[in-house]
Amino acid sequence: MRGTPRRVMTRAIVEVYDSPRSPSARRPRDAPIGTRAAERDAMASRERASRRSLATIGLLLVVVVVYASSRASSTPRATGRDDYVDDDAHRAAFERARTRARAPSASRAGGVYADILADPRARFEFASGRGEHAVVTGGAGFIGAHCVERLLAAGYAVTTIDNMSRGNGGAIRTLREMAPEGSFRAVYGDLGRRDDVVEAFGNTNKRVDVVFHFAAIAYVGESMVDPLRYYSNITANTVTLLSVMNEKGVQKMIYSSTCATYGNVEKLPITELTPTKPINPYGKSKFYAENAIKDYARANPKFHSAILRYFNVFGSDPEGKIGELPRADLRRHGRISGACFDAAMKNIDKLTVMGTKHPTRDGTTIRDFIHVVDLVDAHIAVAKKKKFDNPPALYNVGTGKGVSMREFVETCKKVTGVDIKVHYQNEPRPGDYAEVYANVDKIEHELGWKAKYTDLYESLSHAWAFRKNIVDNRWD
Repeated sequence: MRGTPRRVMTRAIVEVYDSPRSPSARRPRDAPIGTRAAERDAMASRERASRRSLATIGLLLVVVVVYASSRASSTPRATGRDDYVDDDAHRAAFERARTRARAPSASRAGGVYADILADPRARFEFASGRGEHAVVTGGAGFIGAHCVERLLAAGYAVTTIDNMSRGNGGAIRTLREMAPEGSFRAVYGDLGRRDDVVEAFGNTNKRVDVVFHFAAIAYVGESMVDPLRYYSNITANTVTLLSVMNEKGVQKMIYSSTCATYGNVEKLPITELTPTKPINPYGKSKFYAENAIKDYARANPKFHSAILRYFNVFGSDPEGKIGELPRADLRRHGRISGACFDAAMKNIDKLTVMGTKHPTRDGTTIRDFIHVVDLVDAHIAVAKKKKFDNPPALYNVGTGKGVSMREFVETCKKVTGVDIKVHYQNEPRPGDYAEVYANVDKIEHELGWKAKYTDLYESLSHAWAFRKNIVDNRWD
């Protein structure tokens, strides 16, 4: 049907599902009443199936169109913003840097890390004593890097794939220094390019056992002004990843989702049964990715997975080896802790807290802040306990208590010892919700997992110790 107009294709689909097989198949008008009733029920059933089929087709068309649109518009001019990351240009810069790296006078260029990321096409031999082989997507990012650190400590062989558009080169360098020989393979790759993913899964002596999927852009505010980029990066890229896993026979995935899938809720705390009504493209794109995973599981009985909906992650490795430092051009979208630290270090003139008239105890938003180490330990608990299910297991990951933005800022002032200048803005951030905190009974009962770092002052102290000792050009 190549070249057939979309409208004609749609009409043909409708006709296939809504029309009787042939005129002769129709029952005479004087048929028995019971027969006619049965036929009406059958007709209604066929119509419902038709609607479901059309809805599925429509959703697939949306995903394809969104993906294509995002790829087609991947130029700085398309958004009118200077901070837009052009993935194609980034990849080209990486290849140029890799070519230069082969020369004796090699140096890093253009913020691209050919010196620390392996070519996925090159053969890598894991040491024979390592355990299961885990692929971590987004392993140079804040959460992904902490997960790699914990997996290496637990004896896993780890491959991480990252296009470094938002990851930290310092994280990869640190992980390389920490990793036992033959345990860690960091490769350049873009989940939006299927060939990159295929190469990352191969060219080693160990088949992939499990995928920890963290790779995603993750700023609510940014998603409101650039939604197509979020649907492409999160939803479409997850579909690509599942496709490669299917090709390679990898049947286990742990997906890092978000409480943003719930949206504004009517009842707190949030349980896994709370209705999902995401209100911003970030939450929606994560929710659609969850559904892609669930639908794939229904079609593939051998596939087992878990979906972890985490709440507001912050903190740092308590020893200060790994932490969070977004690029300077992205920090205005980032987490409140990073903004507090930037204000304390005079990198910005003041901290702006958006929204002071929410129906909460002090008017500011309330969030459940989960320490990054606790979060990745929840992921690893799934893997160790073999709590992969079909349909996918679903867990909330949080502390079970809410902290207001005003309380968070005041604690940050105490931790840094700086009287941070704060501007409280009445208008809320677009796409934001007033209050969320988790019920974590399910994960505590089924996995024996419980958040350890629940003291806000202690957790912020971990993050501050890392942040104040890092120079940007050594962690970029």
